[in-house]
Amino acid sequence: MASSPSPLEHARTAILESRPPVTDDLTYLTIVQSHLSPEILPTLNDVLQDVELTQRIGWDLVHMLLPLPGSAPCLKTVARLGNPREVILQVTEALRLLVLDEPVEEEDNDAAEDKPAQTGDEKKTEQPEPTRDALVASLTQAEASEPTEVDKFCLLVSMLATLHPRIKTKYPSRFLSASLMAILSSYRPSSQATHSITTFAQTLSGNKRPPLPTRKSSLSIQNLTLASDEKDEKAPDPEAAAEDPKEEAIQKKLVQSFVTHIIELYVKDNSLDWSARLQEHFTPEKMVPGKKSFGEAFREDLELQEREVLLGKLVALARDVGLNGADYLFSAPPQETPTPPNESDGEDFAPTSPDDIPLSLTGCLFLTANAVFSSIMFKNTNVTLPALSIFPSLSLITGKFIGTTGLETSGTESPSILDAILSIGLWLEHTDHFVSGPLDPHDYLQLLQTLSLVSANCPEPTLRHAAHILTSNILHAHPTDRLRLNFISDTLEHCPFEPLRASAVGWLKEELVRAHTRKSDDLFATPAAVAALQPYLFPYESVLDADTDSELWEDFRRTFPFHMAALNLIYFLNSEEYKNIVPEGSMSVIEEVYLQPLRTARGRLEKAFKEGGEFEKVLGGEEVKQGLAENGGYEMRYDGYAVMTGGGLLVRRLSDMGVTREASMAFCVQMVS
Repeated sequence: MASSPSPLEHARTAILESRPPVTDDLTYLTIVQSHLSPEILPTLNDVLQDVELTQRIGWDLVHMLLPLPGSAPCLKTVARLGNPREVILQVTEALRLLVLDEPVEEEDNDAAEDKPAQTGDEKKTEQPEPTRDALVASLTQAEASEPTEVDKFCLLVSMLATLHPRIKTKYPSRFLSASLMAILSSYRPSSQATHSITTFAQTLSGNKRPPLPTRKSSLSIQNLTLASDEKDEKAPDPEAAAEDPKEEAIQKKLVQSFVTHIIELYVKDNSLDWSARLQEHFTPEKMVPGKKSFGEAFREDLELQEREVLLGKLVALARDVGLNGADYLFSAPPQETPTPPNESDGEDFAPTSPDDIPLSLTGCLFLTANAVFSSIMFKNTNVTLPALSIFPSLSLITGKFIGTTGLETSGTESPSILDAILSIGLWLEHTDHFVSGPLDPHDYLQLLQTLSLVSANCPEPTLRHAAHILTSNILHAHPTDRLRLNFISDTLEHCPFEPLRASAVGWLKEELVRAHTRKSDDLFATPAAVAALQPYLFPYESVLDADTDSELWEDFRRTFPFHMAALNLIYFLNSEEYKNIVPEGSMSVIEEVYLQPLRTARGRLEKAFKEGGEFEKVLGGEEVKQGLAENGGYEMRYDGYAVMTGGGLLVRRLSDMGVTREASMAFCVQMVS
């Protein structure tokens, strides 16, 4: 007695024997859908080799096949043989329907990492063009799970790489524009997604690059692209039409814009630490011994290496399509605000001229910063460095990106944008490209103010430090002493940020040292500079006359950086070398209006810390203990000044703030009698 056919054999028979013209297209699609499973895909792929049939039904299979594991060969066939216009519409719709929020992507990636060895072995067996039998054999347990959203994204992008060269229409840019907008709206800058996009963009650019040498990586980037084989048959466009002569330029600009937006999204989400690594390169003597440098991290950390490799691919694409980021930084209209890729009206964007297509200004900034960085760190001779200078170039770039919604927001921009601008500035300062053409004092002061606010507001310590270094170097480089003094004075008098006022005290000290060392005759070599700044350096600290002890403690902590810098300066000015630039009688005034209020405030806080009571209820027991440790400790005499140090906790806090031992001691000068 013959055995009944298995469900798989029954499904194969149904799909093979009900092909049109036995049934109509709609009925056949219903039959396919009802029998669809990973095991039946090789049979379906055989059926789809019928060009005429695939051109009629292929576009309807995109959404049906996408969730199935092992559907890539069928989707490849649909992309090769289906009606390119209809299939593109389905692919772009599928891209927009993907759910690629970060938490979902991370969960999918975690699930994929549970079986890395198995996935890797499967990939080795899938390298040759699979036969029907091989496809059946390759349906392992790893493939039995539904593809992640990132996997689907990569498959769809790969289909577009096959589809777009097939379109022969009068206005192919309309299809290309819709596809690029769909990709941008769904792109999340993971390594896997970025790899698929570089492959896709290479197809559009018409340049074929050999694969980069392999390197070990902690990241397993699945190659879910549909490898293009020149021998694979690609059906002609059934509705082919002659292309409009203007289309070539429009399509080129679309690809340029796409690459700049991808670079923007990728770098914003994957820090390259350009400015920190440049600082280490320019001033290696200032690196902390025993602490791992940023340069070492990028040489040793496989994930950081992966970032640079992928960015390198994107930069190569930009070069292939003729992009010059620096040119666009200065030629872009200041009022330009390109439509974000994820806005709904982007779907209908149909440019009629290359001028209708904006590049990403931020992407061009990243291209420029990377060109500077790679020319220095990698000795890249293929890079054409832009002819820039701090004035006016860096000043103009800064104005386009920092403080655009108000000067007070300077430093709150994307860390990657700040990193790029600071790296360009550090390079220009290091190579002495200070000014080209007339220098307007207003532009000079404006740039200093913006960069100094970045050094105060930016939440990233390395970027704050880079901004401080760049501000200091630009300030000291100006030849006019009165202009430098005016900026320091204005910062001390008007700046609401105590760390920045502390920086201004440091700038004054640096100017005094430079004038003394160079034996110059400018304002900083005379008592005039200290006399002009004395009211702002050592003001009467009425702010410390708070009503409650807890308010006094908050005021004290808030103004801590400035007081420490000011006390450091007092210690400095009392040294033998610099007594000649101290105005006569100024020390007695400083003692009365500045040091005595500080001393009184310190005594009041010490008493409050010891007594606890309401003070302890407001602050909490742990903070009171910490404050007592900082205000307690012991006294020691140093050159006639009473110096109070606050034990290990205070020393650690000062160290975290980058304070020198000299400054730590000077912090408490005259704080105790």
